[in-house]
Amino acid sequence: MKRRLFVAMSVLFSGIMATGVLAGSMVPARQTLEELGYEASWDAEEKTAVFKNDVNTVKVKSGEGFFEVNGKVVLFDGAEYNGKTYNAPVLIDGSFYLPEDELLDAIGAADETESASETKPESVNEVSLDKQKLSDIEGISNARQFGGYVNKEGKTFKQNVLIRTGAPGMGTEGDLKLLSEKYKVSDIVDLRMDQETQSVPEPEVEGATNHHIAMNISGKLANLMTEENMKAYAEARATGDKGKLLMVLSESGVLPTPTMYEYFLSDEAIAGFKEFFNILLNKPEGSSVLFHCSQGKDRTGMAAALVLYALDFDDETIMADYMLTNEANAAIIAADEKAISAYTDDPAVIERAKLVDAVSEELLSSTVEKMTEKYGSVKGYLHDAVGLSDADIAQLKDMYLK
Repeated sequence: MKRRLFVAMSVLFSGIMATGVLAGSMVPARQTLEELGYEASWDAEEKTAVFKNDVNTVKVKSGEGFFEVNGKVVLFDGAEYNGKTYNAPVLIDGSFYLPEDELLDAIGAADETESASETKPESVNEVSLDKQKLSDIEGISNARQFGGYVNKEGKTFKQNVLIRTGAPGMGTEGDLKLLSEKYKVSDIVDLRMDQETQSVPEPEVEGATNHHIAMNISGKLANLMTEENMKAYAEARATGDKGKLLMVLSESGVLPTPTMYEYFLSDEAIAGFKEFFNILLNKPEGSSVLFHCSQGKDRTGMAAALVLYALDFDDETIMADYMLTNEANAAIIAADEKAISAYTDDPAVIERAKLVDAVSEELLSSTVEKMTEKYGSVKGYLHDAVGLSDADIAQLKDMYLK
């Protein structure tokens, strides 16, 4: 494999050896280095981002025209990002950007990264509904847990310490008793909007504290409903005609979409996730936390993905866990397809309408992409927006992994 060619010159700079290079494109430092196994930290006194692994220490200081690798200064010239050329590390939306080629060459990872991208290892986890579902829960939809998943550090998610579901208000008396006595739920986090909690009130589970964190995910698209669509929607609900209801929702665009998922980058959602993680961090020993929305798929799915990212699980496991909703809701999704097929044979409309009860890879991947664009990585979003510190993440790992 051909190594990248670069022009190097050695000069004396600030008392240490420096290397100058011709640069190509800029990449987010945190995302790039965390994907290579580096731990990130911030030295507030020195205003320096520090990235470490067992071999290298990379430092990027605010306002300087270079970055350091193991004390050696790396200079560069002409690196591009979004059509602009930079001659120094640049801070964009809270993340330092560095020249990709020079960063990888400086840490000795260029060839290893190229080789890894060609033969990307598969996830060690075999994600299946049979392993994750709470099979003794009868009335609560999409009820499952994360136990048994192995993260990138080789640590395993403890059994039944974190549970994700649809609305518990649909559960039987037996379900609620199991949540209390078998699963030892200490905290129930409800991510539904106010009107949803009125339709299906949150039940009382003995020994558990209820927390309501309203996430108005559909509010972003509410203005898409015209007066005519609202009337048709009301008529379809009144008659119980789900096929007509799905057609109205599909035609109006008020369905889970990448645009709707942009809500998760809003101030309201970020504040909600701060509260959510605070509850996780304060779980009593020997208990579990249950979090849910109405169907346990969009808001719950995003919260679950963020937990798995925080705990250093691989992308494949996170996506596979998210997509288990389609298996859990298979019967409902099939009924949706049959109902709307009475009104249309357009495959695109049918697939779009199924998202009322299903999820798609695009919904999660597009959100991860936007978080990465703004914060460098999902970990960057969790650190910089949600406010999780390195100590918080270490505590979460200690509480939920073994």
